[in-house]
Amino acid sequence: MKTRILFVAMVLILACAGAGCVQPSEEEAEAQLCQDLEELGAALESMENTSLRTSVGDLREGRDQVQSAMESVRESAGQLANVRVDELNAAYEDLDQAVEGLPDDVTIIEGIQAIRPQVQAVREEQQNLYADLNCTGQ
Repeated sequence: MKTRILFVAMVLILACAGAGCVQPSEEEAEAQLCQDLEELGAALESMENTSLRTSVGDLREGRDQVQSAMESVRESAGQLANVRVDELNAAYEDLDQAVEGLPDDVTIIEGIQAIRPQVQAVREEQQNLYADLNCTGQ
């Protein structure tokens, strides 16, 4: 009987953990946010480092990768009560609108030049948050 109760308890604990009932420690949450910020930096770099054969469509795909990284940053920042990503969100929204507003027939060089200030603004906010958290590795 005790074995069965122990088994049921373990199943419930595992189910709860799988459903997100167990919150990460603050250190774990900060480490995850640091990792997500690194991935955001990599997505920004990838978006900026385009070749002359890249199209505006490729810039939009790069923006989609940045968007995915931003969603991860927002999610992990939500685990920390003292972390605000408002400035990073605002900079990302400006970048998103700038990329969306690029005409399809613009040259890739013109497109990159047009969005460079917004990419830099997101990068600066990403780096500021990274530094505020005392992340290492970037």
